Amino acid sequence: NWRRLLHALCFIHSIVQERRKFGPLGWNIPYEFNTGDLSASMTFLEKHLFDNDISWDTVQYMVSEVQYGGKITDDMDMRLFKTYANKWLTQDVVKDGFTFNPPTLIQPMPDNFNYTVLDEPDVNKYREYCASFPRIDSAEIIGLHPNADMTFRVKDVTEMLNTL
Repeated sequence: NWRRLLHALCFIHSIVQERRKFGPLGWNIPYEFNTGDLSASMTFLEKHLFDNDISWDTVQYMVSEVQYGGKITDDMDMRLFKTYANKWLTQDVVKDGFTFNPPTLIQPMPDNFNYTVLDEPDVNKYREYCASFPRIDSAEIIGLHPNADMTFRVKDVTEMLNTL
């Protein structure tokens, strides 16, 4: 369970970081989530698993409302983060076949990639898996409409051209 939960926790961290690039489409307020949030969540998870059977409500609360949630000041942003925790920090994540992909997609994932949870003892398997990720992630994996990615790219290119 530890490796699968750690993988899910890292995935959530990458999602909250990735949403930042979308500006107000991603988060209503720009938060400075960092590796300290991930480390604190990992430490909690490790101690929780060592001492107890998994209390999913406790894990979700500690990650979404204490570790990361301590920085979140907007109600809608808090609601979003709690949704991530409720969806991805559950008993399902430790089952074979779990995927982070939305059940229904507007557009297919690049290369039909399936974001799954690994349970491998060898760290190189995780590196290989991460290296196989699509070069450009779909905005749908983080809960946004595909047009959000187009909006981000237009803004990014406009900023670059204005700089030139």
